[in-house]
Amino acid sequence: MATRFSRGKSVLICLAVATLVLAVCSKSSPLYPLNDWMDANIFYTAGKAMMNGQILYRDVFDHKGPLLYLVYGIGWLLDHTGFFGVWLLEILAMTAFLYTGLRTVQAVAGPVHPAWALLPGAAVTAATTFAHGGSAEELCLPLLAAPVWAAMRFFGEESSRRQPLPLWQAALLGVTAGCVLWVKFTMLGLFAGFALALAVGYLRAGWGVRLVQSIAAWLAGMVVTLLPWLVYFGVNGALGDFFGTYFGDNLFLYAGKTGGFALGAACLAVVQRLWWALHDAPLPLLLALAGFAWLLVRRRIGCALAMAAMAAGLAVTAFAFGEYHIYYALPLSVFAPLGIAPVAKAAGRLPAFPKLRRGLPVLGAAAAAGFCLLTCRNVNQMLRPESELPQFRFAARMQADGGTGLLNYGTLDGGFYTVTGWMPPCKYFCVTNLPLPEQQAQQDALLADGGVTYVVSRDGSLDQRFGYRLMDQASYDGGEGMSTWYLYRVAD
Repeated sequence: MATRFSRGKSVLICLAVATLVLAVCSKSSPLYPLNDWMDANIFYTAGKAMMNGQILYRDVFDHKGPLLYLVYGIGWLLDHTGFFGVWLLEILAMTAFLYTGLRTVQAVAGPVHPAWALLPGAAVTAATTFAHGGSAEELCLPLLAAPVWAAMRFFGEESSRRQPLPLWQAALLGVTAGCVLWVKFTMLGLFAGFALALAVGYLRAGWGVRLVQSIAAWLAGMVVTLLPWLVYFGVNGALGDFFGTYFGDNLFLYAGKTGGFALGAACLAVVQRLWWALHDAPLPLLLALAGFAWLLVRRRIGCALAMAAMAAGLAVTAFAFGEYHIYYALPLSVFAPLGIAPVAKAAGRLPAFPKLRRGLPVLGAAAAAGFCLLTCRNVNQMLRPESELPQFRFAARMQADGGTGLLNYGTLDGGFYTVTGWMPPCKYFCVTNLPLPEQQAQQDALLADGGVTYVVSRDGSLDQRFGYRLMDQASYDGGEGMSTWYLYRVAD
């Protein structure tokens, strides 16, 4: 068993690893002028609005879970016009993920040096699936890692020595599942796979009563995560907005954009998108496959089957419905730390390895940093001058002009609310990819009335449609192709 000191040392090393890889790979890092990813800026604007008394879904609209906006709201409290606070929260989440991953490996392979966390840390954050940094999937990695650890610990024991999970642990796993539910429910399939594997293990051991008790504890943990949101939305008379948007719109509008559900099409979509995921995150998934193969070779069949069940459940809920975006595959990286086991064991058999052991953290850190710098697609945006970004250029123009009120028109949030620090002027402060005509209708009505002083848009014809004049324009490539932003001012 790890000592208290060794656990503390492991946490500190994981913290250092998380800081290193996220400094290079996340656009929220101080090494980048701005995390210009539109999704991250939506989360930031909604979290900022939440912290300033506006009610989610009723007063500001997006369709992710409320816990995600709370996290971003905390990030806004730490930095009112940028992503430094969000970056710190990313570091905490990645540290928890890497540390839990180490504990998972130790459950099936025995002690490993915590510097091995560099392997999954660099692999996960440098992959295309990491996107720009700050995704819901990234922030949920430590929550998803908890049942993986619990499964490996449970099935890693010989059947004769195996004990049921303590009820408090089942309740805590229910809390983690509930937290994922209130961030993005498409990741809950992993918990379904975990529950199925554990139920089979319990029933084979004759623990039927304990299974019922564990289910009750699990559900109680999930209910605990619901209660704050019932209070928050209930007190503000917005329960209908909450359930209607988060569940109704996501299930019947967003997921249904590809034409509904058919079993054959869903199975084909899962297989196809798993192939895409392997293309978008080859190293994390190869590490996961290496860990799976090692479990089979070492005859840890229960662990391997539990891992397969969790991966299958996650793939179904993440890939069977709706569209595919590269960051949808990031949660599969939760299994990447298991690849430490075969790699560390193989390295330990090398004749020169004992001599390198003391230098492993430094050598590994240098290798991880080099790998991230060479392979992460965000790196070409690093240390970019703020003057090259339309967000900062337009903010300076607006602040010098002295007007107030800004609308991000006709598209996702481009980060102009973030850089200026201004609040969103209406519920539909940007236009999301949900097929809701009222988004564009509200924005058109606001401009027809001259309701804001400034408008930013990628539409270059607003001066011909509304009482606004073109004030500035700037072309910009944030890593996803060139686009032109236009700044308008209401006509005098």
